[in-house]
Amino acid sequence: MDQERVELAYTPTGEDFREAIAVQTRRTVAGWLPRVAPSAVAAFTAFGLAAKLADGQTVVSDAVALAALVALVVFTPRLQAMLAQRRAARRGGEYRAVVDGSGVSVTDGSGIRTLSWTAGPRFAETRNLFVVLNRSGSCLLVLPKRGTSAPDALRALLTRHATPIGRPANSGTAAAGR
Repeated sequence: MDQERVELAYTPTGEDFREAIAVQTRRTVAGWLPRVAPSAVAAFTAFGLAAKLADGQTVVSDAVALAALVALVVFTPRLQAMLAQRRAARRGGEYRAVVDGSGVSVTDGSGIRTLSWTAGPRFAETRNLFVVLNRSGSCLLVLPKRGTSAPDALRALLTRHATPIGRPANSGTAAAGR
C-alpha cells in the first residue's frame, strides 16, 4: 500500500499527549534531561535527609523539599499533558491533518498550521500514535492512529520522509508496514 497522501480526522485527548510526552521523555535528550535533573536533585536531597536523620537531626524543611521534588518528578508529565490538551481544546475540537510529500498540514478551529519535513525530520511510533519530532527531539505533532483508516500507509509515508527513532511499542502492524 504505497500512498503519497494520508488524511486524518481526530480530536486530541489527554492520553494522546501523555503518550507523546512519554515518547519524548524515553527516546530523546530533550525529554530525558528535564526529567533526570529533578530526579537527581531529589536523590541528593534524600541522601542528605538520610544523613541528617542518622545524626539525630530532624529537619522538616528538608523533608518538605524532598516531597516537593518527588511531586515535581511524578506529576510534571501529567501536568504537561493536561496543559497541552487544554491548548488543543482552545484551538478547536476536531483536527484534520494531511500528511504528504511536502510535510504535514493540520487544520483546526484556529486555522491551518503546516510543518515541513525539514522542521520535523524524525518520528516515533507507539501503539496508538505517531509522534513527529524536531532535530532536538521536542514533540512537534501528535498523529493518532485512530484518525486514519490507513495507519500502515501513514507509517510508510512517515518512513519515506522522516527518520524513525526507536522501535514501535507493540504497534501490532509495524512488521506488516515495512
